Parts: sequence; structure tokens; C-alpha cells
Amino acid sequence: MFKKTLGIILATLAVAALAACADTASNVYTYVIDEAYDEYVVMGTSADYPPYEWPLEVDGKTTIVGLDIEIAKHIAAALGKNLKVVNKGFDFLLEDLEAGKVDFVMAGMTPTEERALRVDFSPVYYESIQVVLVRNADLAAYASVEAVNVATVKVGAQLGAIQQELADATFPLAQRQFIQQVPDLVIRLIDGQLDAVIMEKAVADGYVANNPELAISSIAIGDPDGGSAVAVQKGDAELLAAINAVIADLLSDGTISTIVADAIALNESTAE
Repeated sequence: MFKKTLGIILATLAVAALAACADTASNVYTYVIDEAYDEYVVMGTSADYPPYEWPLEVDGKTTIVGLDIEIAKHIAAALGKNLKVVNKGFDFLLEDLEAGKVDFVMAGMTPTEERALRVDFSPVYYESIQVVLVRNADLAAYASVEAVNVATVKVGAQLGAIQQELADATFPLAQRQFIQQVPDLVIRLIDGQLDAVIMEKAVADGYVANNPELAISSIAIGDPDGGSAVAVQKGDAELLAAINAVIADLLSDGTISTIVADAIALNESTAE
């Protein structure tokens, strides 16, 4: 079951003639946007969050695919650079950005007020609500906040993510577990080690499509107007302006909508 669960979230995403390879020892992945470019812009991410980003083996090599990667390629092209992606745990991403180890972060990250004290954010490029993922057999039992917010219920969320904050705020009486990797949370949910997991709807939809044991609860949670944005170092106005211009163009001409739809469809199409 473990291998099947992990396997069904991986799928092939065409990279439209952009070559990608990986230094698996350092968890750094490179994407050649143009052979003429001799510099790289470096993105930090946590590749455990389809359809935003997830790992895939192609022709015997591991790469990272997803909607954030595709948007990042547009950012790199606008800067006249190739793209490097550093895959780390979500809770390390802002630290790496502040330390200058990466130039920007894309990881389905919500621009909260607390995070905005540490880094600067682009406008939201994709809006997605938060939901509670449960086992299908428990859908009726966990249909309200009150039903989940009890001492016998185990709620999971990604460590360092906004979902951790939502778990603490919404279910303070429940047993809360915070884990770095989202697939690990889903495995624990399926196995009964967790009763509910908080995640973005776009991500939860993929898991539900790929596993009939799972369902999305009717519980309303979080900010309905939340979404994902690009983070840059505090005060890096030049890079932020370039990223903002790219996002504005991709939103205005519908490219982001196409990228998002393709990534979601691809993730869901891996159901067996």
C-alpha cells in the first residue's frame, strides 16, 4: 500500500524542450531554458505537494515537475537565466531564502502576515481554499469542526506550513501531528494513524482522485481568499518587480490557468 500510494502521485509532465537533470546528492535540479544562458536563478521548493511540485523519474533520471516549476521557468526566461531548483523541507525554505542560499521560493506558499515580516511576496498567482482530508468511511463522522476537535481525534498537517497554524487554531483539543512531507501524512491517514489531514483543495483533489479510500470533509477552514505567492528576500525590489511582471503577464493572457489545469489534470490522471 505504501508503494502504491506514493507511486500514484507521480506522473509525466512534458517540459516543452526544456532539459532537466539532477544532482541527487545535493537535491539540486537544473533546467536549461536556453543553451546561450550562462547564469542560473535559484528557486527553493519542497517537492511533496502535487500539483504544485513533485518528483518524477524520467529516462532513469529524477526531476521535479508541477505548476510552480513551469511558472518558475517563465521567471527564469524573463531574467535571461537558466533555472536551478533546490528541494528542501518546507520549514527550511524561508531560512534558506533569508540566508541567500536561494533567490526565490515557490512551494504553494501562502503570504501570511507573519511570513511577510521576514520576506517579500509577489501577488497571489493561484487561489486555493484549505480543506480537511479524511478517510471516505469517516466522511459522515467528521463533517464539522466540533466532531474533529476532540481529544480522541488525530489531526495532521505539514510542518511549518499554514496548515499547521490552522490545525492549532481550529482543532486545539485534538491530537495534532506535524510532519515535513505531505505524502507521509496521507499514508498515515490511510493507515489509521491519523484521522484527518489539512491541505489545499488542489492537492487534496489529486489524492481523492487517486485513492477511493479518501474524501474531502464538508468542514470550512481557513481563509477562502487565500492562495500561493512567490517569496523573495526582504528588500529585493528588482527581482520582485521582475517576478511581478511575469505573473501579471501569465495571469492576463491565461497562461497560468493553462499551467494549473494541465498540472491538476495530469496528477488526477494517474489514478489506477
